Amino acid sequence: MSSVVLQRTLASSCTVEGMGLHSGKSAKVTLFPAPENSGIFFRVGETIIPAAIQYVEATPRCTTLKKEEKQVSTVEHFLAACWGSEIDNLEVVLEGEELPGGDGSSIFWFNIFREAGFQVQSSPREYLVLDESIKIGENYHYLFAFPDDEFRVWYFLDGGENYHFSQAMEFSGSDGFSKLLSARTFAFSWEVKEILRRGWGKGVREKAFILDEKGESSVPLRFPGEAAGHKILDLIGDLMLAGKRIKGYFIGIRSGHTLNREMVRMMTEDRK
Repeated sequence: MSSVVLQRTLASSCTVEGMGLHSGKSAKVTLFPAPENSGIFFRVGETIIPAAIQYVEATPRCTTLKKEEKQVSTVEHFLAACWGSEIDNLEVVLEGEELPGGDGSSIFWFNIFREAGFQVQSSPREYLVLDESIKIGENYHYLFAFPDDEFRVWYFLDGGENYHFSQAMEFSGSDGFSKLLSARTFAFSWEVKEILRRGWGKGVREKAFILDEKGESSVPLRFPGEAAGHKILDLIGDLMLAGKRIKGYFIGIRSGHTLNREMVRMMTEDRK
C-alpha cells in the first residue's frame, strides 16, 4: 500500500518583482499560503482566476489564463515550479498581466519558494490517475498518454525534415527535478523573424537560446538536451491545469502548448 502524501503550501508570504517573459513589462507578485484543498489561484485586482483548464485563453508560445477582463500570462513555468516544489495550495496576487519570467526557466520561482519555506497541511493530496490511453495530434506533432503508477515523460524534438538534428529526454517523478527546472525557453533560428515581428520574448531575449538548422545553440547549454527538457517543463506546467497531479506516462513528439492543453481537456472531461 502506498503511503499517503499530504498537501503543501508556503510557510510564509513573500513579494517579488520582475520582467514578463514576452511583454518585457515589469510585474509585481505577492505569494500567500492558501488553505488546504483550495488549489493554486491567481488574484488580479478583485478577480480570482483558478489555475484550471477552463480559464485558458488561446495564445501562442505561452499559456494564458483569463476571467472576465483580467488575465495572467506565461503561467506554465510558475506552475512547473509548483509541481517541482510539491506546492498544492497557493494564492498569487498579481499587479500586471504577465508573471515575471526570470531567465525563461522555472528556477526563478523554485528559488523563491524555497526561501519562503513550506508548510505541510493535514489533507491528503489527490491524484488524477489515467486508466486508458489517449492519443492526440496530427502532421508529425503528437502527444500520447498511457496509464502508469507514477508520472513519467519521454520527449522527442527535431527541426523537421529540412534540418539535421534531433534530441530526446526522459524524466520521471522519481528523478531529481533540479536539472529540468533550469531548462530555458528557446526558439529555432527560422522562427526568430516572426517572433520579432510579433513582439514576443521581449523580456528574455538576452537569456533564451536559439537552435540553428544543425541543432547548435547560440549560447552554451546548461545540459545536453536542454531544449527537450524545456518542452517537458512546459508540459508539466500545463498539466497542472488539471487541478491535480497526474499519474501517467506521456510521450511527446514535437508537441507544445496547444497539444498539452488539449490533453488536459480530454483527461478532465473524461472524469466529468
